[in-house]
Amino acid sequence: MKSLFSVKILMVLSLCVGSLTLSAQPSDEECSEEKLFSYFPKEFVMNTLQKFQVPKDRWEPIYHDLASKDDEIIKTVEDKASRLSPNPLQDPKERHVAVKIFRETLQQVFTNVMNTHGISNENQIKMMLDDIQKQKAELFATCMKKKAPQGSEKGQQPAGEDDDYGWDEE
Repeated sequence: MKSLFSVKILMVLSLCVGSLTLSAQPSDEECSEEKLFSYFPKEFVMNTLQKFQVPKDRWEPIYHDLASKDDEIIKTVEDKASRLSPNPLQDPKERHVAVKIFRETLQQVFTNVMNTHGISNENQIKMMLDDIQKQKAELFATCMKKKAPQGSEKGQQPAGEDDDYGWDEE
């Protein structure tokens, strides 16, 4: 279980690269584990489909297809990683490879669903996935800021706390 959590944290953090705009304090519901660890949260998918002018009658079917693939993503990433030596999910020096596998897997799943629903422009599909990922990264950063102890500065840790967040491999 710890390994799966480590993979999820790695994948979420890999999406938080770049400049992020922090919005108002999110609610506990917005910062739920379910929303933070879902690869295709409904709100973000719907926002993106609207922004990219996908016909409204396709929104729900697209979202449901993406949601049904959510559990497959980690399994696919773990399977691809297990075929490599060293396994990038177990070797901290190979995290960049794990991130690449994760991104390719997300792109593949997203592209397949979009193609199924008549959207085939590769550039548009990439921009749509990037838009969903950006929304997720912004929420993640905002939620982490909300959960940070008062008075702690970026990069600092409150006195008396160790730095083991349970993200280590077994």
